[in-house]
Parts: sequence; structure tokens; C-alpha cells
Amino acid sequence: PIINDPLFFGIPNEPQQLDSAIEEVPKKYYIAYKSSKNIVCMEAKSKNIKLFVKLKPSEVIEPPKSYRDVSKIGHYGTGEVEFTISIPEEFEETKKYIELAYNKVGG
Repeated sequence: PIINDPLFFGIPNEPQQLDSAIEEVPKKYYIAYKSSKNIVCMEAKSKNIKLFVKLKPSEVIEPPKSYRDVSKIGHYGTGEVEFTISIPEEFEETKKYIELAYNKVGG
């Protein structure tokens, strides 16, 4: 299962490395990371992790393969941008977008 995967343990720490004031807020279907507003939400699936980042699709320049525009799709969490993470390299590609969202919400 994904919960035992080392990738899973690296992702939750990333938002809080940007700022120690970022809170981890467990919800029923996802975990939210927020300062004044949600920055990123994480949904653990059986084979991957979905990150919903508080950005508009137009703000994702040169999107990686793991990117998807969810602005017109219902989903749990926040934001209009989804990254599906299956391997550590995909997560590395998304870190800059998490930081961009953090800076946009006033980090």
C-alpha cells in the first residue's frame, strides 16, 4: 500500500519546509496544508498520491506529465491544478508549483 511507500512520507513534509507556520489539517478524504488559506491538498490513493495545488492552470508553465487541469472537474480539496505522483521524480517536478502557490497565498 501507498502508506508504507517512502514517497508518501516525503510529500507531507514538503509544504511545512517552506514555512513552519504552515498547518497540516486532516480532512475526511484528504490532508490540507494551509497558512492563511489552503496551499495544497493531498489525497493518498492505492497506487499514487494526488496533489491539488491552489493555482490556476494558466500559472503552470511547461506542465510536467503528472499535471492535469481540474478547473471544470469536481474534486476534494482546493485549487484547479492536480499532480498525480507515482514516483519521487514526479514529486520533484511539482515542488516549484507548491512553492508558487505558497507565495501567492501570502507566504
